[in-house]
Amino acid sequence: FSPQHLDDDTVSGSNWITENNVQHSLSQTAKTTRKPYCGYTEQTLSKREQAEQESLLAAIQWPKPPDGKIPFAQSTDPTQSDFVIVKPSKFFKVGDQLEVLVRMKDFQGKPKQYGGDYLQARIHSPGLKAGAAGRIVDCHNGLYKVFFTLLWPGEVKVSVSLVHPSEAIQVLLRLREERPDRVYFKSSFKSGRYSETTECNVCLPAGLPVCNFTDLYTGEPWFCYKPRKLSCASRINHAKGGYLKGLLTQEESLFFQSDVNIKRPILSSGPDSVIVKPKAFT
Repeated sequence: FSPQHLDDDTVSGSNWITENNVQHSLSQTAKTTRKPYCGYTEQTLSKREQAEQESLLAAIQWPKPPDGKIPFAQSTDPTQSDFVIVKPSKFFKVGDQLEVLVRMKDFQGKPKQYGGDYLQARIHSPGLKAGAAGRIVDCHNGLYKVFFTLLWPGEVKVSVSLVHPSEAIQVLLRLREERPDRVYFKSSFKSGRYSETTECNVCLPAGLPVCNFTDLYTGEPWFCYKPRKLSCASRINHAKGGYLKGLLTQEESLFFQSDVNIKRPILSSGPDSVIVKPKAFT
């Protein structure tokens, strides 16, 4: 793989423009210095900052499937999964809570035995142009409970969709840990009529000199490769560079099919709407 859409004069981890305008490959250097340079790993946190960091990491912790690689056939299939409204014939009024049960199955039609799917659920009334999101509870056994607060009267329709199957989430977690540079950025440096562009990120592979643009107040790390001729102080702008491609294996790519298991609707096996009456005032 190689960075996409970088300018010809961009200094990146894959090449270095020398003083003589000769590009030298860093392939051999990369073999020995593959570990990224991550300035934030060297920060010393106070007890309060450490506690806050641990709290944030716990909050974004995502359920994991059983150990080992899951074959595509055993991954979540939104077309065979379904949801049901709990007590659909109940008399509902504004302010009540509506409960929905989502049941996930794989491509073999078998019920999933673990959680971790990224779902989105909402209630909406198109005629009123009203909608609200639901609170999703992962039961860690292939079942999900969704809770909605009914906020307006009339017919309220329930919609559930699979954004990413649990197996895809694990691939994204792997990429987050192993390839924090998969989304990269660039900055331009200019002095007079001369300008250069270099690659920037939170982490940069070691082996090249870098400019440290870490925020002195918040401690947020940020680095750019140092321009060949210009100083770090000559930076004039910052922009998104692009994405690294070719990071998924053939099996992993099956979990990211837009017409199969990304942002696909999950249909109801029964009624998909309820009638909500106005709240009675006494």
